[in-house]
Amino acid sequence: MGLFNRLGAALSSDTDPAALRSENSRLARELAEHEAAALERQLMLQAVVDGAPAAIVLLDEIGTIRFTNLAARELFFESTAPEGQNFLQLLASVPEPLRKALLADADHIFSIGSHGESETYQVAKRHLALGGQPHSLLTVRNMTVELSRQENAVLRKAIRVIHHEFANSLAPVISLLRSARSKIGKPEATAKLEQMLTVIEDRVSHLNVFLSGFAALGRLPEPRLQEVEWEGFIERLRPLLEDISIGAAPPGKGWFDPAQVQQILINLVKNAREAGSSGDQIELDVAAASEGGFRATVSDRGQGMNDEALEHAMVPSFTTKPNGSGMGLTLCREIVDAHRGRLRIARRQAGGITVSFWLPPRELAGSPGSLSRARLSLSRT
Repeated sequence: MGLFNRLGAALSSDTDPAALRSENSRLARELAEHEAAALERQLMLQAVVDGAPAAIVLLDEIGTIRFTNLAARELFFESTAPEGQNFLQLLASVPEPLRKALLADADHIFSIGSHGESETYQVAKRHLALGGQPHSLLTVRNMTVELSRQENAVLRKAIRVIHHEFANSLAPVISLLRSARSKIGKPEATAKLEQMLTVIEDRVSHLNVFLSGFAALGRLPEPRLQEVEWEGFIERLRPLLEDISIGAAPPGKGWFDPAQVQQILINLVKNAREAGSSGDQIELDVAAASEGGFRATVSDRGQGMNDEALEHAMVPSFTTKPNGSGMGLTLCREIVDAHRGRLRIARRQAGGITVSFWLPPRELAGSPGSLSRARLSLSRT
């Protein structure tokens, strides 16, 4: 029997006064314990939320601030409690770039800086119902340290890759040049000298291809996102890849840079050919993805990949091809990442490889902006 049902039963007219007083005392204790437990849970939840590193702001349907945690009060409100104020009115006094970042429904990453320092933040907004009423949960997380670590890790990897490629090419070139110098002027060594120069030329050409591919990563422009009808896109692609199997275009429109996505597909088909697949063994298919957006897949029946190749397939300069640069898949992934998508490689059943990439829907394909560090506060103009 519930607490209030028991209270009603205790108040019935035929209850003994002494029993009524005893029941009232027991109910009062239970009610106090219930309230104490609820208060403890609330304090625990408050402690957990206040301990979160991300700034959290809860807004009702008209933009009134219903809750903030400690990180939000320190980041936006000069450590004061803003509950009850209208968030939209506070945003009216801040610069347009900051207002745009905080009002965007899609996740947003922006960098801000002043006095030679820069910080990067991620903004996310989620919609939920509380008490039957619509609310918005806004979270802002400082990504500066995490991104700095990632950038340093990428830089160290790039340095190791470049050193590895140069060491592998320059060491034999230097050795061959020394041997070639000793054979200059000796007619009987002409054939040997010619062979040495050919090897040197091959290694220098490999370095040139490698550096060109590496430089292409640095020159990759931001994608020019636009609405693209898949049927027209696929039809324009067919003449370029006429000997492979291309599935029917999915209905609807995607949101991507058509030139860059076309380049991805051309690169993936080229890789499939170089893996030993004939055109009739290569399949290209584009379909709507269950999570929204679209997924493009290129499958082949080539030689496949061993565990090492599969693990390092998108590491710059890694290649199993005698004359490959190892940059093709890396460049494809860079383009997909710039679209906020994902690229995956897997073995194909019965042999070969399947490479697929997901392009998100328009609302998830936003691009980061930049703001001024001095204007982050919402409590002062």
